Amino acid sequence: MKSIILTVVLAAVIAAALAAVIIKMIMDKKKGKHSCSCGGSCGACPVGCSCGTNQTKKQTK
Repeated sequence: MKSIILTVVLAAVIAAALAAVIIKMIMDKKKGKHSCSCGGSCGACPVGCSCGTNQTKKQTK
């Protein structure tokens, strides 16, 4: 019985951490922050042109 309770508690902690990350990502997206962690240098970023700052620059041209 103790192992079941431990498993449920551990699963709840992991689910809460996952929910917190997802909520933060949604809030950042609404604030206009991009999820790309290239540090503003989209040329060095592995996703390159799909970076949020790069896309907004293309749309304004």
